[in-house]
Amino acid sequence: PGEPPRRAAAGSYGVELSPPFLLPAFPLVSTGLLGSVTRRLTPAPNKEAEFAMSFSAAVAGYIVSIGTTVAGLALGPEKDGIVNLNYQLLPVILKVLIRPFLGVASVSDQADPFADPMNIAFPANPILVGGICGIIITSLSLLPIGRLDGGVLARASVGSQAAGSLALFAWALLLTGSFAPDEAGNLYLAFGICTIFFQNTLDLPPREAISDVDGTQKGLGIALVALAFLLNIPGWAFPTV
Repeated sequence: PGEPPRRAAAGSYGVELSPPFLLPAFPLVSTGLLGSVTRRLTPAPNKEAEFAMSFSAAVAGYIVSIGTTVAGLALGPEKDGIVNLNYQLLPVILKVLIRPFLGVASVSDQADPFADPMNIAFPANPILVGGICGIIITSLSLLPIGRLDGGVLARASVGSQAAGSLALFAWALLLTGSFAPDEAGNLYLAFGICTIFFQNTLDLPPREAISDVDGTQKGLGIALVALAFLLNIPGWAFPTV
């Protein structure tokens, strides 16, 4: 959902972009895509243009994904019970936010009779699953690493040196997530590998890189990157949440 706004912003600044290269979410094929890789074929005129392209893509991704998630929650689970949401794959903040709306778990486990049961899956519908996947992928793309939108926003908002330090925390978060048991770590691992091969370096520098973005844009960029960190905290370490 973020690609059309990115291209609209690029067009308004006269920046030519490559066609998007879609990254399948292997081995979690049910997730769909890990996003897309788009290269700048011509340099952006300034940092404001760089910021506008990444910011518009990120905001559009969240708006569409959150709207789809709300619609999925409103529709409720499918009557045939075929579609289930793998609850333990979710980041912990998403668990906390959507748990009150999910109803009774379709699969749970209680190894210790004196401990709280662990909810494994909930009945859902494809719209809800798609919306949640969109939130997760948008949040991953906002981690402050390389060519990712989060990397562009972090460098524009806090400078290259501070953004480099934030990138170390982002890699640590992906590494922590990849240690999850079963399938819970596959998404973090797959995204990290794709980022290393396709998004870890910088894009074409802007023609004029002296002027910074304004204070409002810096604040918005910091807010989006901070939100991405929160929404990427792995949920596997909190199985009973």
